[in-house]
Amino acid sequence: MICRIKHAIVVLFLLGNFSLASAAPPEVTRFTLSNGIQVVSLYVEDSTDVCIFSYLPLGLVADGKAKTQWSHLIEHLVLRTTGPIKNYVERNGQTTHHGMHLDFIGTTDNWKHGLELQAKWLSDSPLSETDLAEELPKALSELDFVTNNLHTGLFAMAAWNQVFRHGETDIAMRGAIESAELNELQAYRNRHLVHADRVLLCVIGGIEPETLQSAMEEQLGEIKLTANTLPSATTPAAEKNRRATWDVNVTHYMETYPIPDPTHENYAAFFVANVLLNQALMMDSELKQLTGSIFCGVDLITPEQTYLYVTTALKPDSDIEKVKQRIGQLINQLKQPENNWQVAMTAPALSQQFSAPMDIEMVMQQHKPAGMTETMLLGNLGLQWGLLEYQHGDTLPEFASALANVSADDVADVVNRYLTEAARMTLVLTPRVSE
Repeated sequence: MICRIKHAIVVLFLLGNFSLASAAPPEVTRFTLSNGIQVVSLYVEDSTDVCIFSYLPLGLVADGKAKTQWSHLIEHLVLRTTGPIKNYVERNGQTTHHGMHLDFIGTTDNWKHGLELQAKWLSDSPLSETDLAEELPKALSELDFVTNNLHTGLFAMAAWNQVFRHGETDIAMRGAIESAELNELQAYRNRHLVHADRVLLCVIGGIEPETLQSAMEEQLGEIKLTANTLPSATTPAAEKNRRATWDVNVTHYMETYPIPDPTHENYAAFFVANVLLNQALMMDSELKQLTGSIFCGVDLITPEQTYLYVTTALKPDSDIEKVKQRIGQLINQLKQPENNWQVAMTAPALSQQFSAPMDIEMVMQQHKPAGMTETMLLGNLGLQWGLLEYQHGDTLPEFASALANVSADDVADVVNRYLTEAARMTLVLTPRVSE
C-alpha cells in the first residue's frame, strides 16, 4: 500500500520485542521450489521473528492502457483474500514501479501461518465485491495522503506509464480504479500477477534453511505459475517532451533517460551516479524552495526499456523552468570527474552493502535510527535484500563486484554519454480542469 511504505518503510515492522544474540550477518541460502518459485533464506541464529516477503512483477509502470493503478488495487484485494485485515503490521504490501511485494511479519511460533497466507495470495483465489467496496476507498485515500504531502512520485510513475507506453494525455488516477469491474480485475490478476520466471520469496529470521525449504515446498510447491507476460505497450508516445493532465491536484514533473539494463557493464556506474545525484537533489536549497518530495533512480524498468528518472512534485506557483534548469545543472556537475570525488568512498561502500546482508546487531549499535526496534531493522533488511535478489537474480554478485571498481571517470563517462539533452524525455502533469 503505497503511502505507508515508500519513504517510511519501517512502518511495517512494529512488532514487539525481538531477541537477537547473533553478532554475524544473516546466512544466505538460495533454492527453487519444484514449480519454479525462487526463494532466498536469510537465517538469523537465535532470532524469534520471521518475516516473509513475496515479490511479483505487476506494478505501476507495467499496467495496461487506461488501467492506471489496477496493480495497486489488486494488491489491496489479494491481501483481503485471506480475510479482513485487522493488523497491518502482520499483513501488508506495496505496489511500486519495481512491481509488488506482499508481506507477512510474524515469529518462530506462527511462521507456518505466514506461508499459508502467501500460498493463498499467490493462488487464483476469488476476489470479492465486498472487499472491493471496502478497499477502493483505502486505495484512494493513499492518493489523498501523498497529494496533501507533495509526495506524488510513485503515482506520477503510473501516469508516466500511461503517457509514454500507451499514448494517453488525460490520466485517470482515481477514475481508472473507481470504474473497474470485479470480473475485469479478477481476469487481470489471473493473467499478470504470478509468472513462471518472476516469483521470488525472501524469508528472514530464525528458521533454519532446511526446515524452511521443506515447509515451503509443502505449502507453495503446488501453486501453478502462468507463463503469461505483462501488458504490452499499445501506442508509445513519439514525442519526448509531453504534457498531460491527471485527476490529482498537484503539478508534477518527471524526466527520464533511456539507459542500459542492469546486466550491462555500465549499469554499476549508473547506479553510483544515481546515488550522487539523489543526494544532490535532496540537499539542494534551491530545489527545496520549489519542490516537495524529489528523488531519482535507475530502476524504472518497463518490459521494453530501463530508465534513469528524476521525479518531483512542485509547490504551488513554482516556476517549472527553474526546476528543470536546476536539475540539469546538478546532472551536468557529474559530467566532470573532478566533481565526483565521493565515488572513491561511495562505490566500495555500495559494493560491500550488495555483497552480503548487513550484521543486524552492528547496525543496531552504530546506525539505529531513533524509535526503530531490532524487529523493524530485521524486516527492513529482509525486504531490501529480497528486492535486490529479485532485481538482479544470479547476477547480483557480479553487480556487487562491479560497483567496487567504479571510478569518478566512469561516472562522468556514462553521464556524458547517456544523460544528454537529446536523450531526455520530460513529462509535466497538471491538474485536470474541473468540468
